[in-house]
Amino acid sequence: GAESVALAYRSHIQVIDTRSLKATHTITDAHVCGTTDVDFNPLRPEYLASSGNDRFAKIWDLRKPDEPLVKVLAGHSHWTSCVRYNHVHDQLLASGGTDNAVNMWRVASCAKAPWLGGGEGVDGDDDDPPDVNVKVIDQHEDSVYGVAWGAASPWVCCSLSYDGRVILSHVPSAEKYKILL
Repeated sequence: GAESVALAYRSHIQVIDTRSLKATHTITDAHVCGTTDVDFNPLRPEYLASSGNDRFAKIWDLRKPDEPLVKVLAGHSHWTSCVRYNHVHDQLLASGGTDNAVNMWRVASCAKAPWLGGGEGVDGDDDDPPDVNVKVIDQHEDSVYGVAWGAASPWVCCSLSYDGRVILSHVPSAEKYKILL
């Protein structure tokens, strides 16, 4: 939350209370090959997203930090270098990687708002699961080292790569309607 900072170091994550300067939570071996980035959920400060050199993005519940909160998000073919929550719609998460790609995720199973977008499919299977990769942005020619959500519009994601390019991408319209309706 506002009184805490999270640090990624080696393969670990440490959360520090800024008032006492003491560690409040430690997640050991969050990403075995190295943790690269962390970001708090802006609407649920007990949730933390992380990225790592194991190719994954993970979401943690600081109340039980021994295992990821939701299934591991596996969308990169090489190191995942950065991860950011959408500041308005915490169902959306972006991750960038050294595979030159950005993944836009819907992680509604651990968002503040309940997931209402899915219905029952054939044979009772959910045809629209709450946690999916909704868009892959593959227009960069080198590693992506920064992602951010738009300050003026929460439906815009910006990515920055070592190729010097900044790419603006929009959340797909169908996904917006699932979140808003």
